[in-house]
Amino acid sequence: MSSSPLRNPYIVGGWVSGNAFYGRIALRYNLLHDPNRQLWVVGTRRVGKTSLLRQLALDAGEAFVPLYWDMQACETADDLDEELYYALEEQSTRLQELGVDVAGLRGSDFREIVFTVARAAESHNLDVLLLIDEPEALLEIGRQQDVILRRLRSVFQRHENLRVILTSTKAFARMNEMTRHWPTSTFLQDFTPRNLAGLEPVEAEALVRQVQGPQRVETDAKTLEAILYHTGRHPYLLQWLCRRLYQENGQLRRPGEEDLRPDGNLNSLFEVSYKHLSEIERRILHHLTVTGADDEAGLAQALNMDLAELRLYLYALDRMGYTREVDGRIQPGNSFLASWLRANQASLPITGAEVADGWVAEVAVHGQQQEWLYWQQQLQTYRTNLARLEMQAANYGMNPPIGLMNEIDFHRQKIEELERRLDALAAYAESVRKRSSSRPEPMSF
Repeated sequence: MSSSPLRNPYIVGGWVSGNAFYGRIALRYNLLHDPNRQLWVVGTRRVGKTSLLRQLALDAGEAFVPLYWDMQACETADDLDEELYYALEEQSTRLQELGVDVAGLRGSDFREIVFTVARAAESHNLDVLLLIDEPEALLEIGRQQDVILRRLRSVFQRHENLRVILTSTKAFARMNEMTRHWPTSTFLQDFTPRNLAGLEPVEAEALVRQVQGPQRVETDAKTLEAILYHTGRHPYLLQWLCRRLYQENGQLRRPGEEDLRPDGNLNSLFEVSYKHLSEIERRILHHLTVTGADDEAGLAQALNMDLAELRLYLYALDRMGYTREVDGRIQPGNSFLASWLRANQASLPITGAEVADGWVAEVAVHGQQQEWLYWQQQLQTYRTNLARLEMQAANYGMNPPIGLMNEIDFHRQKIEELERRLDALAAYAESVRKRSSSRPEPMSF
């Protein structure tokens, strides 16, 4: 009797956490420990924003009281209150241990709920981790009741033991335009942006091989390389393609042309993602669709743009996974997106974008600054650790343990990687300086 086929381990659709969640280790640590207690994670649809929040709730441990606040279906202030109460119910056991009467908060507004939980957490030397998903709903609620946005921002600022993490698409940047008339500062003024795109190479390989699951997946180096290239290491596309390539013997076959054609779900995904692009970003993708790939100079000439200005939008597209650089040439971020762009090129609008070019440029400037600081901190940490490890190795003379030497090699590789990232960010410095000098009153983020 032949053995039964192995179960396909790849998950397409729905959020994941625990062993099913792969990667984002550095980002997850930063979101929980960054000195800024208000952070905004920006990503396209299906890039894993909800999964990230759910995983953070697990990562938080005993030092935080996590509340996952899903705003997706909210249309009114009452809906916001009700969804936040559902978040309390998810954590009812933990909250009751802190002395919070969860049932007694039913019908309360979000200000009272957050105040009660924050005060109870503070009495136990704990922080509240407010994880807000799909805050785009606030755009419509804010148009109808601006006071709700003011009250919500006040809540974010009031409690010193409150850490707020928003996850959304770029469309949420319109919140700053909506609140520019406020006499103080805009809604997103104090939020530090973080981008969510493809996984790191080692993280993507771990997902492909399912190293955290009960069932490892076998694949050869060429197949792995093809999968990572075609997907751009986008977590949803990785799962989607690997699910197609999975065989009953537990191995992955090499992807063929038919495997790289988007289905209805991917078509819908790219359609929504395209709507969140500004006009200049659309023009860039349109040009790349026609030419296949181009370098920065060719793009600047074709679009009649200053190179420094162009780099701001390339930065924004790259950090969101819309584009990537291969051998010095810019191309769409993955093979599926490239295929969709080619198939729909004639019908894709360029003008009439919901997201303004100015918003994209200002978010890019702020993102560059924050990313520079973040990677500088990481670089200093790895250099400090490397010095400590090398001192340990010196104590062993000519025969240090192999494990210690592997750790030293790892730190050296990370330092080289971080230095490359910082060098790449330096290429955008001209854009930041130019915009700073030409815009005396830049948008606030």
